[in-house]
Amino acid sequence: MSAFIQELFYGSSLYEDSKRLREEILRRPIGRVLDEKDLQGEDRQIHIAAVEDSFSVVGTVILKPGSSRNITLRQMAVANSAQGRGLGRDLVKTAEVIAAARGFDRVDMHARTEAQGFYEKLGYHTEGDTFIEFGSVPTIIMTRDLLVPTR
Repeated sequence: MSAFIQELFYGSSLYEDSKRLREEILRRPIGRVLDEKDLQGEDRQIHIAAVEDSFSVVGTVILKPGSSRNITLRQMAVANSAQGRGLGRDLVKTAEVIAAARGFDRVDMHARTEAQGFYEKLGYHTEGDTFIEFGSVPTIIMTRDLLVPTR
């Protein structure tokens, strides 16, 4: 099946589907659920999804604006049934294009160490040492500078 990447409207049915996918892929495996603290401020963030059949979210990522030049990539998830098809790469590349078009020139993230190689292949670099998030998840800060289009 073919999926297309699109920006989601906060609060839409596709946004709700992306929340369910994030909970399934990112939270349940570590014994957590998405809670109000996790969702705080999402109305001001950029939501991107890989959608199949015009209604099924099979991948998702969020961009959270930080400083005037930095944006944080967060909550990257691809459904188990859709992994290995390049959707993760496509989501990240689309997120980078959107970030650059909106004037950001650097992406940062807290990446699970199990995904470090994936992000390195996309041009991200580690900063600092590994640390633990959520009580048990080995994590590393990764960054990538973007080429910002001229205005």
